[in-house]
Amino acid sequence: MRLLRRLQTTDKRIYDRVTGMGIPLLDPYTPKFVQATDNMAPWFVISATLAVSGGPRLRRTALRAIIAAGTANGVSAVVKQLTRRVRPDNSAVPAARAPYKHYGSSSFPSGHTAAAVAFAGGIMADAPRPLSALAALLASGVAFSRVHSGVHYPGDVLGGIAIGTGAAMLARKMLPARPELVFGAHAVADGVADVDSEGSGTTVVVNPRSATGAVPGLSSADVTSRVARALPKARIIPMSADDDVSGVLDEAARTSDVLAIAGGDGTVNAAAKAALDHGRPLLVLPTGTLNNFARTLGLTSVDIALRAFSDGRLARVDVGEVDGRIFLNTASFGSYPRMVERRDAWAGRIGKWPAFALALWQDLWEVNPTPALVDGRPTLVWWAFVGNGRYRTHARVPALRERLDDGCLDVRVLSAREPFPRLRALADVLLGEITQRDGYVERLTTGLTLSIPSEPRLLAVDGEVLEGSENVRFTKRPVALRVFVPAMGSGA
Repeated sequence: MRLLRRLQTTDKRIYDRVTGMGIPLLDPYTPKFVQATDNMAPWFVISATLAVSGGPRLRRTALRAIIAAGTANGVSAVVKQLTRRVRPDNSAVPAARAPYKHYGSSSFPSGHTAAAVAFAGGIMADAPRPLSALAALLASGVAFSRVHSGVHYPGDVLGGIAIGTGAAMLARKMLPARPELVFGAHAVADGVADVDSEGSGTTVVVNPRSATGAVPGLSSADVTSRVARALPKARIIPMSADDDVSGVLDEAARTSDVLAIAGGDGTVNAAAKAALDHGRPLLVLPTGTLNNFARTLGLTSVDIALRAFSDGRLARVDVGEVDGRIFLNTASFGSYPRMVERRDAWAGRIGKWPAFALALWQDLWEVNPTPALVDGRPTLVWWAFVGNGRYRTHARVPALRERLDDGCLDVRVLSAREPFPRLRALADVLLGEITQRDGYVERLTTGLTLSIPSEPRLLAVDGEVLEGSENVRFTKRPVALRVFVPAMGSGA
């Protein structure tokens, strides 16, 4: 008790000193700043702005930050009910900077400070330095203003800082930083290409059909004009709806030194085959619906891709192969191809992960499992996924890759089990990491054999659904494809 009284005395002494400070340049704005942070308003605004205007990296940052702030705010509310500390008497504080003269809620801890510190901690996990510095400055301003305006004791602010720090650490555990979203996945460095900075010897094929159903972005005309400005000597081929994509790309690769492709994953897959067949390096300009391969390379925009070409930095990446077709991201069978079609149809309207969840839910209730032999073992397959390289996992859902040069296939098979096969399959997906259920198999391998006795034998290869053979084999072509990457994308 004696220690507690000493702490309270020290707390009050520091409070009196801080509230007694007059800062003419700031005092008129202190009330507005204090009130502006009510109900986490600035954190919602900043998160929404980052989510709308930023790429995958900043959207992830925004989600982590607002989760941290909300958690800190909720924990603070609970602690307030347990402590019920009387708020300081701020009647002596000049009205110019004391927005609240009466408070009914508990003083400890400062919920505003907790939310601000948590938000800043979530931002600082992987945001650019200027944004991190701004978030830290705002959090510091909130902490100081809560005492300077007479709303809280310093001890209340310290309690808020502790809660905010803990909430930020929890959010960073839930949504850890993904360096591959900034610099691209690891690949084998392959030197610097001797390319003409104006694009001589480069053919750029633009597929205007790639962005169908996508979130609004650059049109094919925008891409063409941007490429023409950056690479005035490049040959640009805009494809029409009647063109044979594979034929156009094969001819473009045969007659050029560098093949560039503007399109989504399906178009990039066709371009990668042409580049492999003719030994050409591939430049990916992300203009499609999901752009998974481009994002994994660290090429999150057309401008970043064009800078990568200008730098000339090359890397070699693995390529998967199935039934005579290559894949850069994933190949799948079972009901997964149908689920891919549904996901892609909805992704532009509700987002990739909500679309995936909705498609999975609909599949589990409407589609029957596919009888198959997987590496010679009879299996009733709900869906199966084969990734070109190891994927990170959210629950049982494949997410991002850290490497494109590991020589492995990432195999995930969800099988049907009696009784209640649909409910058990759903539990295997959502709770598998917790319950270690045996209906879901996940392993790394260099090859996989598959036999599907009855039709339809659907395969989804980089998002493109096709009819497969009765017997197919999944294999890897290690570090076979040369690609342009950002300056830090091919480091060891």
